[in-house]
Amino acid sequence: MNNEKTTGGLPFPGQNHSELFKRYHAALRTRVGEAKYKSWFVDLGLAEFSEECVTLSTGSEAKRDMLDHRFFPVLADTWRKEVGPFRNMRLTVLKNLSAHAAKVDAQEEKRASGSAYAAPSHASASGQVAQPAAEKEQNFDGIATALDPRRTFDAFAVASSNRIAWAAAQEAMAEGRPKELIYFYGPSGVGKTHLLQAIAHELLKRGERGAPGYVTYNNLVNACVSAVWANATQALHKALLAYDYIAFDDIHFLTGKNRTQEELLIVIDAALDSGKQVVIAGELPPAKLAEAGINQRIADRLAGGICAPIHQGDEALRMAVLQKRVEQSTAKCAISEEVLAFIARTFSQSTRETIGALNQLLLMYGGEEVVVDLDEAKSILKSRLEDRKRISTIDDAIAAGAEAFGLKLEDMTGRSQPQRIVRARHAVVWCAREVLKESFPRIGKALKRDHTTVMSSYRRAQALLERDKAFQDGVKRIREALEG
Repeated sequence: MNNEKTTGGLPFPGQNHSELFKRYHAALRTRVGEAKYKSWFVDLGLAEFSEECVTLSTGSEAKRDMLDHRFFPVLADTWRKEVGPFRNMRLTVLKNLSAHAAKVDAQEEKRASGSAYAAPSHASASGQVAQPAAEKEQNFDGIATALDPRRTFDAFAVASSNRIAWAAAQEAMAEGRPKELIYFYGPSGVGKTHLLQAIAHELLKRGERGAPGYVTYNNLVNACVSAVWANATQALHKALLAYDYIAFDDIHFLTGKNRTQEELLIVIDAALDSGKQVVIAGELPPAKLAEAGINQRIADRLAGGICAPIHQGDEALRMAVLQKRVEQSTAKCAISEEVLAFIARTFSQSTRETIGALNQLLLMYGGEEVVVDLDEAKSILKSRLEDRKRISTIDDAIAAGAEAFGLKLEDMTGRSQPQRIVRARHAVVWCAREVLKESFPRIGKALKRDHTTVMSSYRRAQALLERDKAFQDGVKRIREALEG
């Protein structure tokens, strides 16, 4: 497979040195794993071979540097175990690989990618595979996306729904401890991207490490495709590994992009082996990622690291996010607390939707020195409110009641009778009857009560609405949730 030149006395006289070197390759493949082997070792050749010095060759300076800095102990130790003793080992770049080595590389590339991204090979009339072009110079400087200056830790609100992720983000910046792979996961719009970028901002501010790299899934896929077609995957690896903090966003979108996943796995392993911090974000937990079509080895790596779920935030968290946004805004207008509370209650599908509604107000009034009241806010947000309108159900009323009164969903239909839970049920019954126009039997069925109990609850709600301000506020919040 490789070009050989032997000098001096050989450690194993009389033995077939090609067979020895094949055995050496097989041992390397077993020791480092298939992914690393394909990336760094598959074209490893034998330039010189003696008791005094073993000179190994590879096809590019990037590979030579990586092998020298990261894998030299593996190369040396494996040689001693599989071939024999030596005094010195060195690595060199062999510009002209043999035709046989080129054929092996082409076959490995085609098999690894399923021919999806493999660069075209050219066969002569005799069936010989032509040697591929040497790796091209490729510029991947733009693979990292510019950071959003608003996505800092100062603008991130912490609550029970994201406290684990917050702690994991602090771990990513800790000094003096081994770096663990960190994985944030949760639905869209809960702050995963914010945390990825906040870590990068903080590291830049501290100046303790090299430049951080935040990489979107789209940039990663495009760069990988370009690298494969240009025969420049090592340049891609080198560009990514130049960062001391590497963040990959929206990994769940890589489903079906097998070659990109392979290159990502190589970079993850190489980065962690060299003490770099890798943080990844996606919507699914590791086990679900594998089920969705993400490489099982990537899912295993994520499961073996720090997995930090982020759940959908409650109204209090959305309110805190809005307040932080207003504090950091340069807008001249003032947004009343009543308006912020309305936005936090109404635009609840995700934190991103909540922020979007606020941004719309700031766009309209940001240049004016005015106080935006609730009527003005509803007027500006009218189109958003209409887009959110849908047919609400009794179950929606129950969920809204639980949130409005600070209860768990199971409290609403359980048998427990504390006053605060009973009052919440009264509010739900009233809204289901007056807003949704539901019958008492249907309301009773949803709340797991008989219709006479529900009728009594409705009368109690009417009485409370006349004299109890807190109850009135709770009913108002349920109505807003149901009416959009």
